[in-house]
Amino acid sequence: MFRALGSHKFHLWSQQHLEKHNHTVELRMFGEKLVMTDDPENIRAIQETQFSEFAKSEEQRIIFHTIFGDAIFGMNGEEWKAEAALYRVHLSHVRDSVLTVTERYITTCFAFLDREGNDAADIIDRFQLDVVTEIFLGESANSLTSNQEHFRTALETLQKIACLRQLLGRVGVWLDDKFLAPQAVRYLQNYQNTMADNAFLRSGDGTASSTCLIDGLIRQGKSRQDVRNAVTSILTAGKDPSVTVLAYAIYEIAKRPEVFTKMKAEVEENIGSNALPTLANLRKLKYIRMVIKETLRNHHPLGYHPRVPVKDITLPRGGGPDGLSPVAILKGAQIIYSLLSLQNRENLSANDASNWRPERWETWKPTSKWEYIPFNHGPRICPGQQFANVQMEYFLTRLCQEYESISLTSESRPQEGLMRLELNTKLAFPVYAKFVRKDSK
Repeated sequence: MFRALGSHKFHLWSQQHLEKHNHTVELRMFGEKLVMTDDPENIRAIQETQFSEFAKSEEQRIIFHTIFGDAIFGMNGEEWKAEAALYRVHLSHVRDSVLTVTERYITTCFAFLDREGNDAADIIDRFQLDVVTEIFLGESANSLTSNQEHFRTALETLQKIACLRQLLGRVGVWLDDKFLAPQAVRYLQNYQNTMADNAFLRSGDGTASSTCLIDGLIRQGKSRQDVRNAVTSILTAGKDPSVTVLAYAIYEIAKRPEVFTKMKAEVEENIGSNALPTLANLRKLKYIRMVIKETLRNHHPLGYHPRVPVKDITLPRGGGPDGLSPVAILKGAQIIYSLLSLQNRENLSANDASNWRPERWETWKPTSKWEYIPFNHGPRICPGQQFANVQMEYFLTRLCQEYESISLTSESRPQEGLMRLELNTKLAFPVYAKFVRKDSK
């Protein structure tokens, strides 16, 4: 397994084991049981029908504490519901003013994309970081125009370490971030403290924003520690999934000029080349939404989810010689369900599931909502899915308005079946592409 992680082949490794063992497999890690599944009935049980029987583990809370503290990602039950309600107010209602903020960083972002040799995935990450920090933290990181590598590298380093510690189960609890990456811990804590301090200063002088999430948490009576913890939760939820999908979309579009041609034609017909997109006319772009849906399906950014049963339970499938009988799981055993493997299963309704093909959505529809789970289902569905979709739609629309063509350069390595497993699933390698402006022809 660790060899597969190091070579970016964890998805292929896990998918092979799941296919071999009827899509629910029991592994042993340092004497501890780890159950992995990509069975839609089991995922439905965990996310919905048996939701109250599963929780984020105490081990997981400890492992991710440096990054998230005691914020929403480590919460369960009623505590999680109350916190999610506060986040949902800001994440689920997207206004045209959000697009105004996004557009402010588009010009700089595209200027970097114009330069051959730049990693498009890295540029998109910096772009989205600037947008999310301004909208939800009240001030931009300005990572496109200033040196923010310390903070970004620190967060990525700690996510990578936390992922490894999580796979080690209880053994991972004893590995302390402060010893493994002390400098990364200091950089991250300094950033969290600065954002929290600035938010409380705004609340005292009357400049707090009604739309800024951490300003809203302060109005709800949250403590400085609560607001500090929320900083990285907001960044991770608001930035990483969108960045991963957009980066993979660029990679796939750059290999298929006919896809970009269809995208541009749709934008020209519904918006034109000179008018900035609004929320109303983004809704008209069916093919661009197909591109996003197909990327979410084929390259799920939230590919692996860990849970533990809070009591002895049974999952609907995984037992018996054919894997169709219930299987018993003891309290506290770590369960990982893979949405990435689920959505790339060839034996479900998506024919040629491993191929990225937006046109499938013109005629294909999952036979069950549990075969396509872009933002989770059930009580713990992602509160920021609307924000993420709008950000992705706007970025791709503006790309269509500004560029004539996109193609991979010789430096760009193949990424099919590969990915980096951190907190989320990310591209294995940089994306080097040539972006040709419309006015350059």
